Amino acid sequence: MPFPGHSRFSLIQKMIISFALCGVCMMAALVYAVAGLGTMHRMEEEIAQNDLAAATITITLREMMLTQERYVGKFQILHQPEFRELYDQNAEKFRSELASLQRVYQGDGVDRLVAAYATYTNLARQVFGGRNVDATAMKRATAQVEGLIEHIRVEQKESLANKLKLSDEKEAKTVTRSIGLAFVGVLSAFLVAGYLIYTFASSIGKLQTATHRIAAGDFDHNPGIPPGDEIGTLAQDFTRMAARLKELEQISLDASPLTRLPGNIAIERSISRRLRERLPFAMCYLDLDNFKSYNDRYGYIKASEILRETGELIHNAVKRLNDPDAFVGHIGGDDFVVIVSAQLAKAACQTIIQEFDAMIPFFYSDEDRAAGSFEGVDRYGVPRVFPLISMSIAVLVCEPGDYATAAEIATAAAEVKDHVKESSGSNYIIVREAGNCDA
Repeated sequence: MPFPGHSRFSLIQKMIISFALCGVCMMAALVYAVAGLGTMHRMEEEIAQNDLAAATITITLREMMLTQERYVGKFQILHQPEFRELYDQNAEKFRSELASLQRVYQGDGVDRLVAAYATYTNLARQVFGGRNVDATAMKRATAQVEGLIEHIRVEQKESLANKLKLSDEKEAKTVTRSIGLAFVGVLSAFLVAGYLIYTFASSIGKLQTATHRIAAGDFDHNPGIPPGDEIGTLAQDFTRMAARLKELEQISLDASPLTRLPGNIAIERSISRRLRERLPFAMCYLDLDNFKSYNDRYGYIKASEILRETGELIHNAVKRLNDPDAFVGHIGGDDFVVIVSAQLAKAACQTIIQEFDAMIPFFYSDEDRAAGSFEGVDRYGVPRVFPLISMSIAVLVCEPGDYATAAEIATAAAEVKDHVKESSGSNYIIVREAGNCDA
Protein backbone atom coordinates (compact mmCIF):
# COMPACT_ATOMS: atom_id res chain seq x y z
CA MET A 1 0.00 0.00 0.00
CA PRO A 2 1.47 3.34 -1.02
CA PHE A 3 2.36 5.92 1.59
CA PRO A 4 0.18 9.05 1.77
CA GLY A 5 1.40 11.64 -0.66
CA HIS A 6 3.51 9.08 -2.47
CA SER A 7 3.16 9.47 -6.24
CA ARG A 8 3.54 6.57 -8.59
CA PHE A 9 5.75 6.82 -11.65
CA SER A 10 4.24 5.78 -14.89
CA LEU A 11 5.80 3.12 -17.05
CA ILE A 12 6.97 5.76 -19.45
CA GLN A 13 8.54 7.69 -16.63
CA LYS A 14 10.17 4.55 -15.28
CA MET A 15 11.49 3.76 -18.72
CA ILE A 16 12.67 7.33 -19.08
CA ILE A 17 14.29 7.24 -15.67
CA SER A 18 15.69 3.81 -16.37
CA PHE A 19 17.12 4.92 -19.70
CA ALA A 20 18.27 8.16 -18.15
CA LEU A 21 19.99 6.26 -15.34
CA CYS A 22 21.48 3.90 -17.86
CA GLY A 23 22.60 6.85 -20.00
CA VAL A 24 24.09 8.61 -16.97
CA CYS A 25 25.93 5.45 -15.98
CA MET A 26 27.11 4.92 -19.52
CA MET A 27 28.16 8.55 -19.87
CA ALA A 28 29.91 8.44 -16.51
CA ALA A 29 31.68 5.25 -17.50
CA LEU A 30 32.57 6.71 -20.89
CA VAL A 31 33.78 10.02 -19.47
CA TYR A 32 35.89 8.28 -16.87
CA ALA A 33 37.32 5.83 -19.38
CA VAL A 34 38.15 8.57 -21.89
CA ALA A 35 39.73 10.70 -19.16
CA GLY A 36 41.81 7.76 -17.98
CA LEU A 37 42.83 6.89 -21.52
CA GLY A 38 43.68 10.53 -22.17
CA THR A 39 45.93 10.50 -19.13
CA MET A 40 47.61 7.31 -20.27
CA HIS A 41 47.92 8.72 -23.77
CA ARG A 42 49.70 11.76 -22.41
CA MET A 43 51.93 9.52 -20.33
CA GLU A 44 52.81 7.47 -23.39
CA GLU A 45 53.52 10.66 -25.35
CA GLU A 46 55.74 11.87 -22.53
CA ILE A 47 57.57 8.55 -22.59
CA ALA A 48 58.01 8.77 -26.35
CA GLN A 49 59.08 12.42 -26.37
CA ASN A 50 61.24 12.47 -23.24
CA ASP A 51 62.22 9.08 -21.87
CA LEU A 52 62.85 7.29 -25.15
CA ALA A 53 64.49 10.40 -26.56
CA ALA A 54 66.80 10.55 -23.56
CA ALA A 55 67.59 6.85 -23.88
CA THR A 56 68.41 7.30 -27.54
CA ILE A 57 70.59 10.32 -26.84
CA THR A 58 72.61 8.42 -24.23
CA ILE A 59 73.30 5.70 -26.81
CA THR A 60 74.38 8.34 -29.32
CA LEU A 61 76.56 10.11 -26.74
CA ARG A 62 78.27 6.86 -25.84
CA GLU A 63 79.04 6.06 -29.49
CA MET A 64 80.25 9.63 -30.11
CA MET A 65 82.51 9.43 -27.06
CA LEU A 66 84.05 6.21 -28.38
CA THR A 67 84.57 7.89 -31.76
CA GLN A 68 86.30 10.87 -30.14
CA GLU A 69 88.59 8.52 -28.22
CA ARG A 70 89.56 6.84 -31.49
CA TYR A 71 90.33 10.19 -33.16
CA VAL A 72 92.50 11.30 -30.23
CA GLY A 73 94.32 7.98 -30.25
CA LYS A 74 94.87 8.07 -34.02
CA PHE A 75 96.18 11.63 -33.79
CA GLN A 76 98.62 10.64 -31.06
CA ILE A 77 99.97 7.89 -33.33
CA LEU A 78 99.75 9.44 -36.82
CA HIS A 79 99.75 13.21 -36.01
CA GLN A 80 97.53 13.88 -39.02
CA PRO A 81 95.50 17.12 -38.78
CA GLU A 82 92.39 15.62 -40.34
CA PHE A 83 91.78 13.67 -37.15
CA ARG A 84 91.47 16.95 -35.25
CA GLU A 85 88.94 18.21 -37.79
CA LEU A 86 86.95 14.99 -37.45
CA TYR A 87 87.22 15.21 -33.66
CA ASP A 88 85.94 18.82 -33.67
CA GLN A 89 82.99 17.86 -35.86
CA ASN A 90 82.13 14.96 -33.59
CA ALA A 91 82.59 17.12 -30.47
CA GLU A 92 80.19 19.73 -31.87
CA LYS A 93 77.58 17.03 -32.47
CA PHE A 94 78.24 15.68 -28.97
CA ARG A 95 77.54 19.09 -27.44
CA SER A 96 74.39 19.43 -29.54
CA GLU A 97 73.15 16.03 -28.33
CA LEU A 98 74.08 17.06 -24.77
CA ALA A 99 71.92 20.17 -25.12
CA SER A 100 69.06 18.00 -26.37
CA LEU A 101 69.52 15.73 -23.36
CA GLN A 102 69.23 18.73 -21.03
CA ARG A 103 65.83 19.52 -22.54
CA VAL A 104 64.36 16.06 -22.00
CA TYR A 105 66.18 14.87 -18.88
CA GLN A 106 65.61 16.58 -15.51
CA GLY A 107 68.24 14.83 -13.37
CA ASP A 108 71.35 16.53 -12.00
CA GLY A 109 73.59 14.08 -13.82
CA VAL A 110 73.57 16.23 -16.98
CA ASP A 111 75.31 19.14 -15.26
CA ARG A 112 77.99 16.80 -13.95
CA LEU A 113 78.32 15.28 -17.43
CA VAL A 114 78.79 18.74 -18.95
CA ALA A 115 81.54 19.51 -16.44
CA ALA A 116 83.25 16.13 -16.95
CA TYR A 117 83.11 16.51 -20.73
CA ALA A 118 84.64 19.99 -20.44
CA THR A 119 87.56 18.44 -18.55
CA TYR A 120 87.94 15.74 -21.20
CA THR A 121 87.73 18.32 -24.01
CA ASN A 122 90.46 20.40 -22.38
CA LEU A 123 92.79 17.37 -22.22
CA ALA A 124 91.96 16.39 -25.81
CA ARG A 125 92.75 19.89 -27.09
CA GLN A 126 96.08 19.72 -25.28
CA VAL A 127 96.80 16.51 -27.17
CA PHE A 128 95.88 18.12 -30.49
CA GLY A 129 97.99 21.13 -29.51
CA GLY A 130 101.05 18.91 -29.31
CA ARG A 131 101.35 18.95 -25.55
CA ASN A 132 102.15 15.88 -23.48
CA VAL A 133 99.10 14.73 -21.54
CA ASP A 134 99.26 12.23 -18.72
CA ALA A 135 97.68 9.02 -19.98
CA THR A 136 96.20 8.29 -16.56
CA ALA A 137 94.48 11.68 -16.43
CA MET A 138 93.13 11.14 -19.95
CA LYS A 139 91.78 7.69 -19.07
CA ARG A 140 90.26 9.03 -15.85
CA ALA A 141 88.52 11.88 -17.67
CA THR A 142 87.25 9.48 -20.33
CA ALA A 143 86.01 7.00 -17.74
CA GLN A 144 84.22 9.77 -15.84
CA VAL A 145 82.36 10.93 -18.95
CA GLU A 146 81.41 7.38 -19.92
CA GLY A 147 80.41 6.60 -16.34
CA LEU A 148 78.09 9.61 -16.15
CA ILE A 149 76.51 8.68 -19.49
CA GLU A 150 75.87 5.19 -18.14
CA HIS A 151 74.53 6.67 -14.87
CA ILE A 152 72.05 8.82 -16.79
CA ARG A 153 71.04 5.84 -18.92
CA VAL A 154 70.35 3.72 -15.83
CA GLU A 155 68.40 6.53 -14.15
CA GLN A 156 66.35 7.04 -17.31
CA LYS A 157 65.68 3.32 -17.49
CA GLU A 158 64.42 3.32 -13.89
CA SER A 159 62.28 6.39 -14.60
CA LEU A 160 60.81 4.66 -17.63
CA ALA A 161 60.03 1.57 -15.54
CA ASN A 162 58.28 3.70 -12.90
CA LYS A 163 56.20 5.49 -15.52
CA LEU A 164 55.21 2.21 -17.11
CA LYS A 165 54.22 0.91 -13.68
CA LEU A 166 52.11 4.01 -13.07
CA SER A 167 50.56 3.51 -16.50
CA ASP A 168 49.70 -0.08 -15.56
CA GLU A 169 48.10 1.09 -12.30
CA LYS A 170 46.15 3.77 -14.10
CA GLU A 171 44.98 1.26 -16.67
CA ALA A 172 43.77 -1.15 -13.96
CA LYS A 173 41.99 1.64 -12.09
CA THR A 174 40.29 2.91 -15.24
CA VAL A 175 39.15 -0.55 -16.29
CA THR A 176 37.84 -1.44 -12.80
CA ARG A 177 35.82 1.74 -12.24
CA SER A 178 34.47 1.83 -15.77
CA ILE A 179 33.20 -1.76 -15.42
CA GLY A 180 31.78 -0.91 -11.97
CA LEU A 181 29.84 2.08 -13.34
CA ALA A 182 28.64 0.04 -16.29
CA PHE A 183 27.24 -2.67 -13.99
CA VAL A 184 25.07 -0.02 -12.27
CA GLY A 185 23.21 0.35 -15.56
CA VAL A 186 21.81 -2.34 -17.75
CA LEU A 187 23.54 -5.41 -19.05
CA SER A 188 23.74 -3.93 -22.51
CA ALA A 189 25.61 -0.91 -21.20
CA PHE A 190 28.00 -3.24 -19.38
CA LEU A 191 28.65 -5.23 -22.54
CA VAL A 192 29.30 -2.10 -24.59
CA ALA A 193 31.52 -0.59 -21.90
CA GLY A 194 33.33 -3.88 -21.48
CA TYR A 195 33.95 -4.09 -25.20
CA LEU A 196 35.32 -0.54 -25.32
CA ILE A 197 37.51 -1.11 -22.30
CA TYR A 198 38.85 -4.35 -23.73
CA THR A 199 39.68 -2.62 -27.01
CA PHE A 200 41.43 0.28 -25.37
CA ALA A 201 43.21 -1.87 -22.81
CA SER A 202 44.47 -4.17 -25.56
CA SER A 203 45.85 -1.21 -27.52
CA ILE A 204 47.51 0.24 -24.45
CA GLY A 205 49.02 -3.14 -23.64
CA LYS A 206 50.45 -3.32 -27.15
CA LEU A 207 51.89 0.17 -26.77
CA GLN A 208 53.47 -0.82 -23.48
CA THR A 209 54.97 -3.91 -25.10
CA ALA A 210 56.24 -1.76 -27.97
CA THR A 211 57.80 0.65 -25.48
CA HIS A 212 59.68 -2.19 -23.77
CA ARG A 213 60.77 -3.79 -27.05
CA ILE A 214 61.98 -0.53 -28.60
CA ALA A 215 63.76 0.46 -25.39
CA ALA A 216 65.49 -2.96 -25.49
CA GLY A 217 66.72 -2.31 -29.06
CA ASP A 218 64.10 -4.27 -31.06
CA PHE A 219 63.57 -1.50 -33.61
CA ASP A 220 61.70 -3.80 -36.05
CA HIS A 221 58.85 -4.48 -33.59
CA ASN A 222 55.38 -3.56 -34.91
CA PRO A 223 52.75 -2.79 -32.21
CA GLY A 224 50.04 -4.20 -34.50
CA ILE A 225 47.54 -1.41 -33.72
CA PRO A 226 45.43 -0.27 -36.69
CA PRO A 227 45.32 3.46 -37.45
CA GLY A 228 42.27 5.62 -36.99
CA ASP A 229 42.41 6.95 -33.43
CA GLU A 230 44.92 8.60 -31.12
CA ILE A 231 46.39 5.29 -30.02
CA GLY A 232 46.72 4.18 -33.62
CA THR A 233 48.46 7.47 -34.46
CA LEU A 234 50.76 7.03 -31.49
CA ALA A 235 51.53 3.49 -32.66
CA GLN A 236 52.48 4.85 -36.09
CA ASP A 237 54.72 7.41 -34.38
CA PHE A 238 56.37 4.57 -32.46
CA THR A 239 57.00 2.66 -35.71
CA ARG A 240 58.46 5.70 -37.48
CA MET A 241 60.56 6.54 -34.45
CA ALA A 242 61.89 2.97 -34.22
CA ALA A 243 62.79 2.97 -37.92
CA ARG A 244 64.64 6.24 -37.50
CA LEU A 245 66.46 4.97 -34.42
CA LYS A 246 67.55 1.86 -36.32
CA GLU A 247 68.78 3.97 -39.21
CA LEU A 248 70.69 6.32 -36.90
CA GLU A 249 72.22 3.41 -35.00
CA GLN A 250 73.43 1.74 -38.19
CA ILE A 251 74.84 5.00 -39.55
CA SER A 252 76.54 5.83 -36.26
CA LEU A 253 78.10 2.42 -35.74
CA ASP A 254 79.17 1.43 -39.22
CA ALA A 255 79.40 4.25 -41.75
CA SER A 256 82.57 6.23 -42.37
CA PRO A 257 81.96 9.82 -41.19
CA LEU A 258 83.73 11.18 -44.27
CA THR A 259 82.52 9.05 -47.21
CA ARG A 260 79.41 7.50 -45.62
CA LEU A 261 80.59 4.13 -46.91
CA PRO A 262 80.42 1.07 -44.63
CA GLY A 263 83.39 0.74 -42.28
CA ASN A 264 85.56 -2.05 -40.95
CA ILE A 265 82.77 -3.92 -39.14
CA ALA A 266 80.66 -4.17 -42.30
CA ILE A 267 83.71 -5.08 -44.39
CA GLU A 268 84.63 -7.95 -42.08
CA ARG A 269 81.02 -9.17 -42.00
CA SER A 270 80.78 -9.09 -45.79
CA ILE A 271 83.98 -11.12 -46.22
CA SER A 272 83.11 -13.53 -43.41
CA ARG A 273 79.66 -14.17 -44.88
CA ARG A 274 81.17 -15.14 -48.23
CA LEU A 275 83.71 -17.39 -46.54
CA ARG A 276 81.01 -18.99 -44.42
CA GLU A 277 78.77 -19.59 -47.45
CA ARG A 278 81.81 -20.78 -49.48
CA LEU A 279 81.21 -18.29 -52.27
CA PRO A 280 83.96 -17.33 -54.74
CA PHE A 281 84.66 -13.60 -54.87
CA ALA A 282 87.31 -10.98 -55.62
CA MET A 283 88.55 -8.80 -52.78
CA CYS A 284 89.99 -5.51 -54.09
CA TYR A 285 92.19 -3.40 -51.81
CA LEU A 286 92.44 0.18 -53.17
CA ASP A 287 95.09 2.62 -51.93
CA LEU A 288 95.98 6.15 -53.04
CA ASP A 289 99.67 6.79 -53.78
CA ASN A 290 101.31 10.11 -52.85
CA PHE A 291 98.25 11.13 -50.87
CA LYS A 292 100.25 12.34 -47.85
CA SER A 293 102.37 14.66 -50.01
CA TYR A 294 99.17 16.12 -51.46
CA ASN A 295 97.75 16.62 -47.98
CA ASP A 296 100.95 18.38 -46.89
CA ARG A 297 100.85 20.74 -49.85
CA TYR A 298 97.13 21.47 -50.26
CA GLY A 299 95.79 20.86 -46.73
CA TYR A 300 93.42 18.39 -45.14
CA ILE A 301 90.26 20.05 -46.46
CA LYS A 302 91.21 19.47 -50.10
CA ALA A 303 92.55 16.03 -49.17
CA SER A 304 89.26 15.15 -47.48
CA GLU A 305 87.41 16.31 -50.60
CA ILE A 306 89.48 13.87 -52.67
CA LEU A 307 88.55 11.03 -50.31
CA ARG A 308 84.84 11.92 -50.53
CA GLU A 309 84.91 12.14 -54.31
CA THR A 310 86.96 8.95 -54.59
CA GLY A 311 84.50 7.08 -52.39
CA GLU A 312 81.60 8.27 -54.55
CA LEU A 313 83.49 7.43 -57.75
CA ILE A 314 84.23 3.88 -56.56
CA HIS A 315 80.64 3.37 -55.37
CA ASN A 316 79.15 4.55 -58.68
CA ALA A 317 81.62 2.56 -60.79
CA VAL A 318 80.85 -0.66 -58.91
CA LYS A 319 77.12 0.03 -59.05
CA ARG A 320 77.28 0.19 -62.85
CA LEU A 321 78.68 -3.36 -62.91
CA ASN A 322 75.20 -4.63 -61.97
CA ASP A 323 76.56 -7.10 -59.44
CA PRO A 324 73.72 -7.43 -56.89
CA ASP A 325 76.10 -8.80 -54.26
CA ALA A 326 78.85 -6.20 -54.77
CA PHE A 327 80.16 -4.33 -51.75
CA VAL A 328 82.09 -1.07 -51.33
CA GLY A 329 83.67 -0.09 -48.01
CA HIS A 330 86.02 2.52 -46.57
CA ILE A 331 88.70 1.10 -44.28
CA GLY A 332 89.84 4.57 -43.28
CA GLY A 333 92.20 7.23 -44.56
CA ASP A 334 92.98 6.61 -48.24
CA ASP A 335 92.23 2.87 -48.16
CA PHE A 336 89.06 1.41 -49.71
CA VAL A 337 87.68 -2.08 -50.30
CA VAL A 338 85.60 -3.43 -53.18
CA ILE A 339 84.18 -6.95 -53.16
CA VAL A 340 82.77 -8.22 -56.48
CA SER A 341 82.46 -11.47 -58.37
CA ALA A 342 85.75 -12.75 -59.80
CA GLN A 343 84.54 -12.23 -63.38
CA LEU A 344 84.01 -8.50 -62.80
CA ALA A 345 87.28 -7.78 -60.95
CA LYS A 346 89.26 -6.73 -64.01
CA ALA A 347 86.46 -4.51 -65.35
CA ALA A 348 86.06 -2.92 -61.94
CA CYS A 349 89.77 -2.11 -61.64
CA GLN A 350 90.01 -0.69 -65.17
CA THR A 351 86.91 1.46 -64.78
CA ILE A 352 87.88 2.81 -61.37
CA ILE A 353 91.46 3.63 -62.39
CA GLN A 354 90.35 5.24 -65.65
CA GLU A 355 87.80 7.48 -63.94
CA PHE A 356 90.14 8.23 -61.04
CA ASP A 357 93.01 9.28 -63.31
CA ALA A 358 90.60 11.52 -65.23
CA MET A 359 89.33 13.13 -62.02
CA ILE A 360 92.48 13.67 -59.95
CA PRO A 361 94.21 16.39 -62.05
CA PHE A 362 91.35 18.81 -61.32
CA PHE A 363 92.34 18.84 -57.65
CA TYR A 364 95.74 20.40 -58.48
CA SER A 365 96.72 23.93 -59.40
CA ASP A 366 97.26 24.75 -63.07
CA GLU A 367 101.02 24.81 -62.52
CA ASP A 368 101.20 21.42 -60.82
CA ARG A 369 98.73 19.91 -63.28
CA ALA A 370 100.81 21.06 -66.24
CA ALA A 371 104.03 19.77 -64.69
CA GLY A 372 102.43 16.51 -63.59
CA SER A 373 104.23 16.82 -60.29
CA PHE A 374 105.38 19.26 -57.63
CA GLU A 375 108.38 19.72 -55.40
CA GLY A 376 108.08 19.02 -51.69
CA VAL A 377 109.72 17.48 -48.67
CA ASP A 378 109.04 13.90 -47.66
CA ARG A 379 108.42 12.67 -44.12
CA TYR A 380 112.17 12.41 -43.57
CA GLY A 381 112.81 16.02 -44.51
CA VAL A 382 114.37 15.15 -47.86
CA PRO A 383 113.39 17.34 -50.87
CA ARG A 384 111.60 15.29 -53.53
CA VAL A 385 109.49 15.63 -56.62
CA PHE A 386 106.06 14.12 -56.03
CA PRO A 387 103.89 12.98 -58.97
CA LEU A 388 100.12 13.39 -59.03
CA ILE A 389 98.09 11.08 -56.85
CA SER A 390 97.60 7.66 -58.39
CA MET A 391 95.76 4.53 -57.32
CA SER A 392 97.09 1.05 -56.58
CA ILE A 393 94.66 -1.86 -56.49
CA ALA A 394 95.51 -5.29 -55.13
CA VAL A 395 92.95 -7.96 -56.04
CA LEU A 396 92.70 -11.41 -54.47
CA VAL A 397 90.43 -13.91 -56.19
CA CYS A 398 89.23 -16.01 -53.26
CA GLU A 399 87.96 -19.49 -54.00
CA PRO A 400 86.32 -21.66 -51.30
CA GLY A 401 89.04 -23.07 -49.06
CA ASP A 402 91.76 -20.56 -50.03
CA TYR A 403 91.40 -18.51 -46.86
CA ALA A 404 89.91 -19.23 -43.46
CA THR A 405 89.30 -15.75 -42.09
CA ALA A 406 88.85 -12.16 -43.19
CA ALA A 407 92.08 -11.29 -41.38
CA GLU A 408 94.06 -13.67 -43.60
CA ILE A 409 92.62 -12.07 -46.71
CA ALA A 410 93.40 -8.57 -45.44
CA THR A 411 97.01 -9.54 -44.70
CA ALA A 412 97.48 -11.14 -48.11
CA ALA A 413 95.91 -8.16 -49.88
CA ALA A 414 98.21 -5.76 -48.04
CA GLU A 415 101.25 -7.72 -49.23
CA VAL A 416 100.03 -7.61 -52.83
CA LYS A 417 99.30 -3.89 -52.48
CA ASP A 418 102.90 -3.21 -51.48
CA HIS A 419 104.00 -4.97 -54.66
CA VAL A 420 101.61 -2.91 -56.81
CA LYS A 421 102.90 0.36 -55.33
CA GLU A 422 106.40 -0.40 -56.62
CA SER A 423 105.22 0.68 -60.08
CA SER A 424 104.59 4.34 -60.89
CA GLY A 425 101.15 5.60 -61.81
CA SER A 426 97.85 3.87 -61.29
CA ASN A 427 98.09 0.09 -61.51
CA TYR A 428 96.33 -3.07 -60.43
CA ILE A 429 97.31 -6.69 -59.91
CA ILE A 430 94.86 -9.58 -59.78
CA VAL A 431 96.13 -12.62 -57.90
CA ARG A 432 94.05 -15.61 -58.92
CA GLU A 433 96.18 -18.23 -57.14
CA ALA A 434 99.69 -18.59 -55.82
CA GLY A 435 102.13 -17.43 -58.51
CA ASN A 436 99.40 -16.49 -61.00
CA CYS A 437 98.87 -12.74 -61.36
CA ASP A 438 97.12 -10.53 -63.90
CA ALA A 439 98.30 -6.93 -64.19
